[in-house]
Amino acid sequence: MTEYELEDLLTSTTLAGVEVFGLYLTVLASYLVAAYLAGRQLTTLQATTVSVLFVFGASLSAYTNFAYLARTIPFADSLELIHPDRIYGAQPLAQRAVFILEMLGIIACLRFMWDIRHPKTG
Repeated sequence: MTEYELEDLLTSTTLAGVEVFGLYLTVLASYLVAAYLAGRQLTTLQATTVSVLFVFGASLSAYTNFAYLARTIPFADSLELIHPDRIYGAQPLAQRAVFILEMLGIIACLRFMWDIRHPKTG
């Protein structure tokens, strides 16, 4: 594989990951807006349905982003062998950190819905 092909694959895969992250943020924002505007009026079945669909959509986006980031690592490693003075940025630790932060975002959104549906009195 040529250097150009490696750089093209790295760029394409990174951009795909960024796009999926945008979808993740869209799913989170949609759920938060729905929770804020209608959370108290939803029945338990409705809130559960919306939350299950949210968790599925957000988790799928987070996993897909994780997979794209995993694909970038070998491309970046190969390019760093060709150009040791350059840093291409694909690191396993960053991949895991992004995934953990995305999972924490899902939990925080579920907590937000819980707080909207169960306001503290007093």
